[in-house]
Amino acid sequence: MISNVKFNELASRVNQLQGRVESLESQIKSLTASQGGEIPLGMSPITTLAAEFGISTKKAEERAQNTGVMVIRQKGGGYIVHDEKFREAARRVLRAAKRKYGSAYWYHPLLGKFQMNGAFHNE
Repeated sequence: MISNVKFNELASRVNQLQGRVESLESQIKSLTASQGGEIPLGMSPITTLAAEFGISTKKAEERAQNTGVMVIRQKGGGYIVHDEKFREAARRVLRAAKRKYGSAYWYHPLLGKFQMNGAFHNE
């Protein structure tokens, strides 16, 4: 059995932790509100997708605009795109990109010259 003193200590600790969790939740809500709200289901930040494909954020934005993928600007300054449509368009463009032998740069008519650090080519 647990003593009343120990029980009261544990109960006060639980109350402290609940208060801390509530304050963290309010901080998260204010942070997401200041940065344009939560990201809708099926959408992803373009910076995350650019890093995944090994290209720059600017080239990822160009790719999304040139292939017809809807780009939404958030209040915090970032961009979000529809995840699956961007991935499909990116794979299509990366498969069609050409690279000269020995060169670090790739070329596609929609994007121009770009450097790719990921391993998504010919996937």
